[in-house]
Amino acid sequence: MNSAFYFIKQKLEKAVEHLLPAQCLLCALPSHNKLICSYCQKALSQPRACCLYCGLSLSSSQPFCGDCLKQKHLFTKLHALAGYQSPYSILIKQLKYENKLIAGELLGQLLVDSIASHFSSDEIGEFDYLIAVPLHDKKLRRRGFNQAQLIADIVSRQLKIPLLANTIERSKETQAQEGLSISKRRKNLRAAFTVNKNNLLQGKKVALLDDVVTTGATINSLCKCLLAEQVASISVFCICRTDPLRHQV
Repeated sequence: MNSAFYFIKQKLEKAVEHLLPAQCLLCALPSHNKLICSYCQKALSQPRACCLYCGLSLSSSQPFCGDCLKQKHLFTKLHALAGYQSPYSILIKQLKYENKLIAGELLGQLLVDSIASHFSSDEIGEFDYLIAVPLHDKKLRRRGFNQAQLIADIVSRQLKIPLLANTIERSKETQAQEGLSISKRRKNLRAAFTVNKNNLLQGKKVALLDDVVTTGATINSLCKCLLAEQVASISVFCICRTDPLRHQV
């Protein structure tokens, strides 16, 4: 019921947009039938210093963060659109908690542009599947949509990466990760996901998509499930990569 409501709501929002002058979602200046104006687009397109492995923002031009120099992750590479900062953090909250689906469209488009600028067309074409981080059924019913799935739909459609749905399930209803320490996040995600046995994943190059990655507990839990299915490699796409040190207690 909730999913149908938000689908209809999204269609109505789009219909209203066609009747009103196009304005930038960020600054309200004329955007010429685009979600954001050219000024905001240029500002958000500025390159950022980040770890080439885990996507964590860096204060210098060094290629890797200290953690990645000392240890390996279960994924091959993580690409983040930005750190957890305005306007991305505001758009994510508008999408998840205020049901502003158009914010999800903008985030999806920005992520598409960022991926296309950091990966060659050949590299993008090597991905066999794109998988959105799933929500538990109860949370999905409460929210009415999965924000990661909404963004993944846009990425899949525009970058031509096949979207694989209903392969990974969130079988355990976990506590919200926000505000938890690293150790509690890992414990919270233990045995949270299960893979439907369909033999589609063996030997495949997979990309996971989530809205925010902080400690990597969710991603690592999913990676363990995928590696157990003998995938060839796992990359990660996300909107924001947050410094996990800010969440230690």
